[in-house]
Amino acid sequence: MNPSITDQRRSLNSCKYGTGFFGGKFLPFHRGHLDCILRCASECEKLYVVLMLNGDEEREILTDYRGLFPPQHLNAHTRELAMRAELAPFENIEVLAYDCREADERAVREGKHPWFYECQDMVKLMGKFDVAYSSEPAYAENFRAFYPWAEAVTLDERRSRYPISATAIRSMPFYRAYEHLPREYQKLVNKKVLFTGTESCGKSTLVRKLAAVFGTSFTEEQGKLACERVGLSSPGAALYPQFVHAQVMADVQAVEKANMVALCDTDAIVTEFYLKVLEERAGLPLAHEVARLNSWNLVFFVEPTVPWVADGLRMSDQQHEREAQARMLRETYEQLGYRLITLDGDYRQNYERALHEIRALLGYREGDEGEE
Repeated sequence: MNPSITDQRRSLNSCKYGTGFFGGKFLPFHRGHLDCILRCASECEKLYVVLMLNGDEEREILTDYRGLFPPQHLNAHTRELAMRAELAPFENIEVLAYDCREADERAVREGKHPWFYECQDMVKLMGKFDVAYSSEPAYAENFRAFYPWAEAVTLDERRSRYPISATAIRSMPFYRAYEHLPREYQKLVNKKVLFTGTESCGKSTLVRKLAAVFGTSFTEEQGKLACERVGLSSPGAALYPQFVHAQVMADVQAVEKANMVALCDTDAIVTEFYLKVLEERAGLPLAHEVARLNSWNLVFFVEPTVPWVADGLRMSDQQHEREAQARMLRETYEQLGYRLITLDGDYRQNYERALHEIRALLGYREGDEGEE
């Protein structure tokens, strides 16, 4: 008997199987999952990775969630995006998202096994696959029952290569769970912190110090950089919309590069503020739209309580003027509904307060100092 075309292709490609199935909740998707998926893909011509959403177990976990890992990072959209981005470079892997709720509810109504209709739907989605992978021996038994034509393979059930589970990750604070997440997942859950204030309040130096201690990315004030290039306090009102766009893009890039948290110096509201002060122009609608869409995990407002430092571009060296400008800027944020953390001490006090707040955001608690 001549070998089939499929068998010939499999032999040439050194693939053990034609089509494979790897499914799970991925709550969250972690490096152990990624390792298993890539190993499976190495022996299949085509591997379907199915994100099983809204199953009974997932709903039970999330309904009364008690984990330390932030629950917003477990939402279905974040998990799907992370998996798709991480696995996109591998042409023989296809990620599918499947909502289990309807099939599960139907199985309950009809007294069927909880997987009965889910398994039927898997075949509808993928066709009859050659192998079903799992890291749980109990799942392999169900696979043999519902997919009798496919080989059931249990992967690394002792987790010897990556000794971590999604259950364990959910019990971890963010900073400890972070290292177990694939890079594309990390990019989606990185925090974003804003430092704002008027000129010579010390925020730019503070941002650099904190970025150094957290080993992470930061942004600079884009409008200020433009002013420094031309040696003017303001290069003209027409350029301010460009400053807003440049600041947004710098923030996006910083978040992608961040180690847990990106530290951002200045935003669109500060740009609009200096348009009013330096160019005596009305408000910048673009700035308010950007501010409305922006999502900050923390916002620090740095008061002008440190000495004024001349840099050739700064103008308001009188303390009463500095304080008046700070009040104007603060009022704008408050009108927009921002929750501000005020830094109004000296350099050391502002550093210590900001460090404490960011560590708390990342899930550090007292006694965790040695785990930075």
